Amino acid sequence: MTTTPPDRPDQDRPCVQDGGVDGTLQVRVLGDQSLIADVTGQDGLPVLVDQSPPSLDPQALPPWEAPADPGPGGPGRLDAWVVPPHTPSRRIHGRGRGQKGRAMTQPLGELVEQFCLYQLKQRGRTKGGVEATRWVLERFLRFVRQRIGRNARVTDLTGETLQQWMDDMAANDLALSTMRTRQATLSSLCAWLVKREILTTNPVATMDRPPHRSEPPAQVPSGALMDALIAAAQRRQRPRDLALFLILRYSGMRRESVATLRVRHLDATWGLRGVLVKGGRTRDIPLPAAVMQFLWAYVEQVLSHQGAALDADTPLFWSSWGRRGIGKARQPMTGKNIWRLCKVYGRMIGAPMLKPHDLRHGVAMEVYEQHHDLEEVRALLGHARIETTQCYARIRPPHLKRTVEFYEARANRLLSLTLTEQKAV
Repeated sequence: MTTTPPDRPDQDRPCVQDGGVDGTLQVRVLGDQSLIADVTGQDGLPVLVDQSPPSLDPQALPPWEAPADPGPGGPGRLDAWVVPPHTPSRRIHGRGRGQKGRAMTQPLGELVEQFCLYQLKQRGRTKGGVEATRWVLERFLRFVRQRIGRNARVTDLTGETLQQWMDDMAANDLALSTMRTRQATLSSLCAWLVKREILTTNPVATMDRPPHRSEPPAQVPSGALMDALIAAAQRRQRPRDLALFLILRYSGMRRESVATLRVRHLDATWGLRGVLVKGGRTRDIPLPAAVMQFLWAYVEQVLSHQGAALDADTPLFWSSWGRRGIGKARQPMTGKNIWRLCKVYGRMIGAPMLKPHDLRHGVAMEVYEQHHDLEEVRALLGHARIETTQCYARIRPPHLKRTVEFYEARANRLLSLTLTEQKAV
């Protein structure tokens, strides 16, 4: 059996299998007759035996036939043509194993979604609060895309970029409270990235914050205006609207909390139990006995006859509308539905600017004027800090006018004497 030696060192070396004298298998590599592998060694492994002639000149052999240099462990036993591959060293982005480099180039939009999910599932924030956070962060992502021409990355969270965003909001004449809220939202995202070692520092921490000014609410409806809202729902004979406005009128709840009310929240002896409020917390909110009586009648006479099975988790307020080609659609009301409904009734009673949150301010002012105790107002509204409630204790022009009413009688008496003297003269 004959073969030809390889033309290049990167081709496979041909070999010949011979039967030994004792029946063992021997493998001889052609082109290098000096190495013979015997598979019947004492340890059962191939053993290379050097049978090269002593007068062989290594310089006369091709590079792939030259014997390997002996190492510290003895003479070389491998063919010289077996060389390591010339693979260029690969570049690793970032430090360590390259994880930081990949994180810094990660699209910021993906991290925003992860942050919103963290706020909803781990921090227990309400769905409406998380949506507001997502809306603010999307405004920042849109600003970066318009300014740079690409989607935002983690590397864009720098003090320079954030300051440019604040300057842009100031140029658009946004209120100080709005700018402060948006900056705080972005600071929460950066703090979350620092905890996960994606950012080293929070760039918002070194920025100037817009001042926080506790200003009184712009619109505080009077008791007569809120009663007119109830009367309008009575005239239209809408039990659902009447029940909804009664809760807003006598509890000062936020519209998102009213939209989440279920049958199990009703307590005839107290009012509302375990209501989901801002921040993912639950509160017990008292209501007048007459209001609770009407709510139970609404559940038994209206809600139970709307087709769906009535149980403890049935929403109290539903919205229905007609759809072309499909028919009548029905689903639980949302905070936006309550806002629109309040605007409709506001136009009916001559207050088109009325909003559901204005009713919250009206209830707070009524309770404070009746009891003159800010702590009671804070407990009713569910404020975490008394500083938030102190805006209702500020003197307004109508209150300032009432503070000088005791002068009326004295002024009338003095002026009446003066007028009498002038007539006598």
